[in-house]
Amino acid sequence: KEQLLAAMESINGVLGKIPMQNVLAEFVGVALFAFFGGACDANSVSSGLPTAALGNGLCLAVLIYATAGISGGHLNPAVTTAMYFTKRIGSRRLWVYIAAQLLGAVVGAVFLRLTLPPAFLDTPFVTRGSLTSAHPVQVLLLEFITTFVLVYTVFATVCDETGKAKNAAPLIIGLSVAVGIFAEGPFTGGSMNPARTFGAALAFFNFDHFLIYPIATLLGGMAAGMLYDKFFLEPQASDQDPGAYDEPDQA
Repeated sequence: KEQLLAAMESINGVLGKIPMQNVLAEFVGVALFAFFGGACDANSVSSGLPTAALGNGLCLAVLIYATAGISGGHLNPAVTTAMYFTKRIGSRRLWVYIAAQLLGAVVGAVFLRLTLPPAFLDTPFVTRGSLTSAHPVQVLLLEFITTFVLVYTVFATVCDETGKAKNAAPLIIGLSVAVGIFAEGPFTGGSMNPARTFGAALAFFNFDHFLIYPIATLLGGMAAGMLYDKFFLEPQASDQDPGAYDEPDQA
């Protein structure tokens, strides 16, 4: 019991003022996205690209609906990083959220690998495409652009008070992922989320060409957030919706 209390105190020390339920929501949300999104990708080998595109997009929309009121529904380190660089969250929330997202992606991907039939393991659900090995620069550009569109959509539908889509925002964000996979899926694997790529890579112990994806997606997200914030958003008060875009944490 004393060890458990000590562990809880340590966790609370790391989290600071960030509620535990916020972190759990990001962990569970990304774990479910890695599981169901990866399953859609695995099934698309036999059923075609629409299964991967629409499956991932709708899955993300559902999970954002489920987590937005708790953690803000980031579910993507590229989104979290964009929020940090536009001063909507503090450094502590940045690192805690990203850690939860990466861990959730690993758990979801490992569970999916354990549950898939052996035949599907011949075509693993890692985010790699036909251009990944031979044309890494093109992959970087495609992932940058599609992640840019995704995070741009987040800022336009969630952060912009004049154009808020309110209850429709998660669906619109999910559709932006679907469009991205339709556009680049066969070429890059359609990541747009460094946690999604990391979880699948670790589940299969396959990190070939891995660095292209976090670099491209994080830069694309940062560029979209900073551009929208600088050129389209009016100055906003620091106390925004709970958990999503709050004043920077003092750490």
